Amino acid sequence: KVRKEPQKYPPNVPNFSILGVWRLGGFGFGVPSRNPKNWGVFWEAGNPQFLQKFPLGKVPAFEGDDGFCVFESNAIAYYVSTEELRGSTPEAAAAVLQWVNFADSDVVPPASTWVFPTLGILHYNKQATEVAKEEVRRVLGVLDGHLRTRTFLVGERVSLADISLVCALLWLYKQVLDPAFRGPFGNVTRWFLTCLNQPQFKAVLGDVQLCQRMAQFDGGDTWGHLGTPNTPGTHLGGH
Repeated sequence: KVRKEPQKYPPNVPNFSILGVWRLGGFGFGVPSRNPKNWGVFWEAGNPQFLQKFPLGKVPAFEGDDGFCVFESNAIAYYVSTEELRGSTPEAAAAVLQWVNFADSDVVPPASTWVFPTLGILHYNKQATEVAKEEVRRVLGVLDGHLRTRTFLVGERVSLADISLVCALLWLYKQVLDPAFRGPFGNVTRWFLTCLNQPQFKAVLGDVQLCQRMAQFDGGDTWGHLGTPNTPGTHLGGH
């Protein structure tokens, strides 16, 4: 059962990373095996046809035109990427994986705690939000130091590391990182904007407007965790 994503759901960040890899890797529809049968939104995680291919019912999920199935956004992004995006040497590949994991473990949790209440996705908790803000400061400081003498995270070109972290930071920059908060982290913002200005990023993310005023808690009804198995999400493949 495929429908368009409803307007009340903000764009699904894990899917951005997959689409970004697709663009930057130069892939297009018709590429053997790595071409998904269909780009659609699965509304029912319990759909029998979906569960037959993806028993955990997780989204995003990918099915290639050769029948190969894989779930989890990082695994899908890795599969559809090129050697250049993954890291062409063992050292570069390890560094890319390091930053991809950093995005998942150090950026996404505090970003979600802080940003999601402003979007009406999670209930607001003042203490948790304040802790999340400090954690965001910490990770931005780590990134800022790393990027002080670098244009991109690994090597001289965009890699899977940049794609993952840009997507992890996207809603922070759109919702809460106002000029005062992001001011001390100029190297991160420079890198973020450099990535966003790449044509392939623009093709997926469009024109991103940086936050000018920190968004506050939206007191409206919450409607669940974005991208959990029981909510709509993108299935990249047949159905």
